[in-house]
Amino acid sequence: MSITLVSDFNEIGEKAHRENLPILLMVSQDHCPFCVELKREVLNPMVISGEYDDQVVIVELLIDIGDKVIDFEGDSVDADSIATNYNIWVTPTLLFLDHRGKEVHKRMLGVNTIEMFGYYLDESLKDALKAVRQGEPYRYKTNELDQLGSDPHRDM
Repeated sequence: MSITLVSDFNEIGEKAHRENLPILLMVSQDHCPFCVELKREVLNPMVISGEYDDQVVIVELLIDIGDKVIDFEGDSVDADSIATNYNIWVTPTLLFLDHRGKEVHKRMLGVNTIEMFGYYLDESLKDALKAVRQGEPYRYKTNELDQLGSDPHRDM
């Protein structure tokens, strides 16, 4: 069992809406060693454990293999256009989304220290779940100042 490759965001959004959960979207590339490490050390164990099933919908989007996906509006688009719409400039990038595809928490870029990544991810997931369930507005706006492997709670 491992992280699910997303092919239909509309379907994932409906599941997240039904279960009142955030979506954790890992944007990755097929030949990205940091993506492989993040999946192996953090995300796949999260999926396998089952401990996060009632906290988040976890999916992966590969942007470099030319696949088409269904976006949140139900349209067929190139996978890399999803990344472009979210201004993704590095992989891996983790996005915390609501059922409509809107960001509900500061994204996590790259992998700095894998040993600390799980902690930062858990804290971000708690905040994303709270934001989805309480309908809290999201204040953070993505920009070129996003830093690789940065603490997602800084500057919020």
